[in-house]
Parts: sequence; C-alpha cells; structure tokens
Amino acid sequence: MCMKDNSRINDIIIKAITEEELTSTEGVALEQWLMDSENRKLYEGLKNKDYLLQKLMEVHKIDVEGDKDFIEQKLFIGKRIGIKKQWKIFREVATTAAAVVILTAAFFFWLNTRREKDKPAPEEKSGTIAQNDVIPGKTSALLTLADGSKVKLDSSVVGLLTQQGEMDVVNNNGTLIYQEKSQAKNELLFNTLSTANGETYKVVLADGSKVWLNAGASIRYPVAFTSSERKVEITGEAYFEVSPLPALPGGEGEKKPFIVHVTHQRSAGMDVQVVGTHFNINAYNDDDTIKTTLLEGSVKVRQDNSVTLLKPGQQAQVNNGITRVVNDANLESVVAWKNGRFIFNNADITVIMRQLARWYDIGVVYEGAKPTQLFVGEMERNLSLAQVMRLLEYSGIRFRIEGKKLIVMSQY
Repeated sequence: MCMKDNSRINDIIIKAITEEELTSTEGVALEQWLMDSENRKLYEGLKNKDYLLQKLMEVHKIDVEGDKDFIEQKLFIGKRIGIKKQWKIFREVATTAAAVVILTAAFFFWLNTRREKDKPAPEEKSGTIAQNDVIPGKTSALLTLADGSKVKLDSSVVGLLTQQGEMDVVNNNGTLIYQEKSQAKNELLFNTLSTANGETYKVVLADGSKVWLNAGASIRYPVAFTSSERKVEITGEAYFEVSPLPALPGGEGEKKPFIVHVTHQRSAGMDVQVVGTHFNINAYNDDDTIKTTLLEGSVKVRQDNSVTLLKPGQQAQVNNGITRVVNDANLESVVAWKNGRFIFNNADITVIMRQLARWYDIGVVYEGAKPTQLFVGEMERNLSLAQVMRLLEYSGIRFRIEGKKLIVMSQY
C-alpha cells in the first residue's frame, strides 16, 4: 500500500495558520484543499488554540494546566516543530495530513500568537530536572592582546577598552570593534578572541568584516590587515560576513583576499578563501568532519592540494582529507545558533547533546542504550536546561540533571 505524501500541503497549512504570507501557487493549493468539507473543518480546528492543546494532550498525555503555560511562554515556535518518534502512535497518526499538522502545529502555535518574552517563567514542576536546573549561555568572551594580557568581555561593558597599535579596541553591547584612530602605518599585531562553553561573542575586524563566535570557539586575527591578504585562524564554530575591500588604483583591493585557516585536532585543517561573502564554519574537535556552509557569495575550500568552489546553499564537508559537497544544505539550521535558536533537522541524540553540552557547559552521560530516534524541531537558546529537557521528554526519552551533568536515560 502506497502512502500519500502530504508534506507540501502540511507546510502550506502551517504557514497559513501562523499568518505567513503564501505565494500565489500556495494560495491556490490551499483553496483547492479547503474545497473538501472535512479538510475545511480540520483547518478551522487548527486555527483554534484550545483544539490544538487538546490534540497535543491526546497524543502525548501531557498535564494540560501545567504545560499550557509552559508552551505559551517558553517553547520556540517554528514551522516544523515536532519530535519524530519511532513509536506506535506516531506511525498510526502520521498517515494523514491532519495528524502531521497536529504534531507540528500544536507546539509552535502558542508562541506565534502569544510571544510574551518578558513574562516571568512559570514555576517548574517538582522532579529531578526542575530541582537541578542549569541556566543558558551568555554573551561573554576572553580577549588576549598582543602582549599576552587578557581582558574579560561581556555585554555590560561599553566604551574604549584599550589601544593596539594605531587601532582603538571598543566594546559595545556584546560586540568587539576595531577602529582605526590614525593613518600611520600599523605594525603587525595579533589579538585572539575566545569563548568558553556557555559563551558567545561578536567581533568587527579592522576591515569591517563581522565574525560571530559560537560557544567553545576562538579566532586569532591581525589588529590591522597590513599584508597582501587578510588571514585569520579559527577553532570551533564561527559565522562570517566578510567585507570586500574598496577598489584601489591598479586593482590592488581585488588582490587582497580574506582567508580563514581552520585548525582541527582530527584533521589536517583547511583554508577558506573569500572576497566578500557570508558563510559558516563548524570545526569542533569532537566532530570528525569540518563543515563550511555558504549563504552568499562564493568561497574556495582548500584542503591539501584539493580546491572546491562553493555556491550559495552548498556545504563542503572535509573528513580524512576528502571533501564532499552537499548541494542543498539546511541554511536555517546551520546558522540557528547565531540567531539564538536550536534547530534540529533529523538530528540524532548525539548531535543534540553536543550542542546542549557546549551551550549549557555541561557533561553528558548515557545510561543504558543510546536512544536511536531522530528529532525535528526548534527552540530558543534562552531556555533553561530543564525547560529544554521537558520538551525533549515528549519523545519518550528521560533525563535527569546532577550538578553540571546531564544524564540521558532509557525510554519510557
């Protein structure tokens, strides 16, 4: 028996009930679908918050009064929120468009209609998770100056921090900025900006290029770009918006590329060469693969003698000296961390736990067999660890927090 693929109409319905603008083609498809009286009845139900909560309760058997406030206030709303579960009830209900939409829409509908971020968080239920909570990461970093001295940075410090050569180093609400104070020739000085687990920060380099550091990352860079190339070195994960240099007489500006050297304990490392573009590099040492994802412009990924040219939407994956190109990378998922979110797109428990370990600065321990189901969904990174665990527990996996350690237990 062949099961009908309802994914397209599901996406259209979700966009419609969250008041996203539909294309003309999507509008026509929705109207055709609504011509069926049963479909229209379902659609009207999906627009009703009480109906959605009831369906979510039926599927997951949640505590309505306790979780309604939690969902309304804290769960991130995304087009594809939902947790894929290898359980009987999911297989049964996923055969119709209605059921799939219920599983996805029930979570995200609340916050799209009532995003009250300033409202105090609800009181957590009693239990191992709630009693041992961990706060999310923060905007903070460590700046190492050319002379080796160190400056702790956070978003509360505003103003001139120090001077490096002919550059002023300014901190402004979580962004480190390098500003030229003189046209005099700059000597070659290097600074390093690093984030620990549970930290993130942004830096604007001397040429105007912007770099965001994820948790557990670093970037080493010249205070002023005085050589024939703009070269920086990173570890961990960073997102770049590279500024093209102004064209100089003789086209010299075009000959000054921006190069990112990536170091990695499990790989020989690589270089990413650009002129002006937006891209993300994920090179954590606990992952065998270095991933470079291009959002705008073009980049060349150099690994030993291999050169790979990327186009927007492509991702280069370097592993054991071999470069593989993914043509249709999930860009929203790749840069979710920069935008203050977690986005899981068919992610296994290991991938999720690695992200949580970095952001909440925790260790992760598995008791028994590691869960095998895949997860699809979104949530904000400003949730406490206990709140994240409450969401993930809808998958049937149990957790407990012991100090700075998260225990992943067997399924219910």
